[in-house]
Amino acid sequence: VWNILGEAISGPMQGKKLTPVVHGNHFWFAWAAFNPETAIFCQERS
Repeated sequence: VWNILGEAISGPMQGKKLTPVVHGNHFWFAWAAFNPETAIFCQERS
């Protein structure tokens, strides 16, 4: 079981900590304005 800080508080990984993932939250219009080469791929649902 992991807590909100990414620390395992029980189970086989107790005492371990997750490595944070760097990310950004962006609005599409802002991203597209500064990254016009961006391509969007869509997978059909079955």
